[in-house]
Amino acid sequence: MMRWGRSPQSVWKRGERVAEKHLREQGLKILARNMRLPVGEIDLLCHDRSSDTIIIVEVKARSYALDSKRDIDPAANITHHKQRKLVQLAKSIKRMPEYASRPIRIDVVSVRFIEGQRGADIRHYPGCVRDS
Repeated sequence: MMRWGRSPQSVWKRGERVAEKHLREQGLKILARNMRLPVGEIDLLCHDRSSDTIIIVEVKARSYALDSKRDIDPAANITHHKQRKLVQLAKSIKRMPEYASRPIRIDVVSVRFIEGQRGADIRHYPGCVRDS
C-alpha cells in the first residue's frame, strides 16, 4: 500500500513499474526503460509481437487523497508540447535500423494511486498520440 507524503519522483517510479507490469500482462515485451535519445526520453519502449509494432509508452502517474477534488486522469496532463515531443521521439526511433521497417505507435498509460485503495487504477490509451 502507498504511503502518503512520498515524493513525486517515487510516485512516478512506482507508476512506471505498475505500467510495465500491466503492459507485460497485455502481452507486450519491454525493450527499454527510460530510453534517452537526443530529443528526449522514452518512459517505456515496447514490442507487440502479434503486430510487430514498436510502442512508445508515456507513463503518467499521480497519487490522490480519497476525497480529492482534483481526482482527474493523469493522462489529461499530456500537453500539446509533450505530444510534439513524443512524435519527435517516434521519428527518432523510426530512423534506427532495427526499428525502421516496423510500425510505430505512441500509447499513454495512466496510473492513479488513491489513498486507502489497494493497487492502482490503470488506464491504457493505445495510439492516442499521432503525428498531425
